[in-house]
Amino acid sequence: MPDLHSQKKTVFYAIFEDDILKKLKDPEIVTKTEYEQVSSSLFSLHVKILDIISPYVTDYIWQHEPFTLNPSTTVAPNPKLKKIPCLHGSTRFGTHYDDEWFIVFLLMEISKKIPNVSIRVWDSYGEFLLLGYISLKLYKIGKNRVFIRGGEVILVHKDSMPLDATLVANLAFLTFYEIEEPAPYGVKLAVEGKISAYPEKLKSNVHQIRVRVPVSIAQLLKHEPCLISLAVEGFCNRNDVELRKLSENMDTFLKSSEVSDEGVKKQELVRISVRMSRAMYVKLVDQENFKAPKCYPIPPKTDSSAYVETVLGMKLTYGFEMMYQKSIRKGKGEKGITTLEAFKKSLKKKGYFKGLPSQAAKYRVLEQKAQGYFAKSSLFSRERYILFTFLCKTCYLLFLA
Repeated sequence: MPDLHSQKKTVFYAIFEDDILKKLKDPEIVTKTEYEQVSSSLFSLHVKILDIISPYVTDYIWQHEPFTLNPSTTVAPNPKLKKIPCLHGSTRFGTHYDDEWFIVFLLMEISKKIPNVSIRVWDSYGEFLLLGYISLKLYKIGKNRVFIRGGEVILVHKDSMPLDATLVANLAFLTFYEIEEPAPYGVKLAVEGKISAYPEKLKSNVHQIRVRVPVSIAQLLKHEPCLISLAVEGFCNRNDVELRKLSENMDTFLKSSEVSDEGVKKQELVRISVRMSRAMYVKLVDQENFKAPKCYPIPPKTDSSAYVETVLGMKLTYGFEMMYQKSIRKGKGEKGITTLEAFKKSLKKKGYFKGLPSQAAKYRVLEQKAQGYFAKSSLFSRERYILFTFLCKTCYLLFLA
């Protein structure tokens, strides 16, 4: 059963550009007009960041959720950010702390390549960059005073700004006075110790295994190997009784017109190699008490290698079935205009399409760029997007099969 406590473990991050803050008349009160004026700057910043992190995240297998950034002009900002124009996001990492520190590595890389940004990062427990060295209470630095700038952890000291200073005030101090106070040496060493193994650590974190799965699953993982995390999560978090009942017959991925007298579906399984994180592999193997659905063709234990590969494949298939049923159920509850349509409408209003008719070739080129940016930056609910994409790809591949 899933660890509900681990589901609350989330890392939050926000990136503020100096030039954007300088354009605001009063950063504490940002008007709608000002938001619209800085939106293009946020867009440009976002593109730069995506270029920086792409080499690192393209093949990375996230435990639960990926690193994503949302422009605050298009998504309701995190309440803690006081509606300051920025790029922000969050990632649930559960018990996989490597994801959290990998994100810190990414943020450090961003700050090295784009020096005129201030980055905030914290998690469900608070200022984790300082934890393990010295508590916030003892150091008396107050809230919203820990930043990443120029590849360093920076503190806004109490001698520089009052303890009750707002996030906006602390950002303004860093932006306009350009006074940077490095964190204590112990903090620097602790953070460097956590991220110094990257990016080399990315390769050692990958585990490659052989599994035997239905052809439909093999096709799905061939085209979208990153969906492996969705399958593992679906299998390990099978606490929804209704979804379990819908998944036990495996009607989506284990289709067969022939069924044995024992209720086992007669379908050939294919042997494939899949990549996953070591933590995911441990999770799959540890689930020993799971009773395989009667319909899944499991070979006898005497054929040890085939048995192990098939059991692992069965767990992945069951996980995909759970997530498929979840996406169906979630899709039925979606109503109204899609976020992509709202995004395109906003771009049109701001003159992005240059008054071109929708039938024009140049319009379609601009539209494709906007859609690519939209998908790449994940401007809407990650869960909804991932499940919707998974549902579409599954339906398409099953249709081909």
